[in-house]
Amino acid sequence: MTRRERMERRAEQRREWAEGRRDKSDAAFGQARAISDMIPFGQPILVGHHSEGRARRDQVRIQSGVGKGVEHHQMAQHHEEKADNIRAQLERSIFSDDPDAVERLQERIAELEAQRDRIKAYNASCRKGSPDESLLDDAQRASLATVRRVCPYQMGKKGEMPGYELTNLGGNIRRLQKRLDGLSSSTP
Repeated sequence: MTRRERMERRAEQRREWAEGRRDKSDAAFGQARAISDMIPFGQPILVGHHSEGRARRDQVRIQSGVGKGVEHHQMAQHHEEKADNIRAQLERSIFSDDPDAVERLQERIAELEAQRDRIKAYNASCRKGSPDESLLDDAQRASLATVRRVCPYQMGKKGEMPGYELTNLGGNIRRLQKRLDGLSSSTP
């Protein structure tokens, strides 16, 4: 069984757990509602009456049922979020045992190199004195705007992208290239 298959199974298991918790939540809310439906709306607890004990026990049962329903509902949401996170990770990840791992790594490397080239071109235009943001893609423009707004001291002297952008891209390219070399050498 491949790692991708194990993670898909884990996501499916989380979805099943969420469904089970949702069913328990509905049952707990239904039980609390059944008890509360027997009590007329606005009926106070009649102190000293023979029904006082039962009314207080019903009140505790209703509160307990609603509490359990909320708890089960929250756990269902938790499992759904975990399953969604696993699915999102599966969409982004390239596992070494995937049949198309080499091709996907090559595509990812080419994409990162293109990003690096766009940043280099933008930095060159900044050094010439006329920054051209049209050289960047939307994500890079948004990142640049955030850096300008939040921490402008990280910008270059003439408005270039922060140095860590190119450093991080270069590191990721090298890391993926090593992975690609390892996969290529192990594949017959």
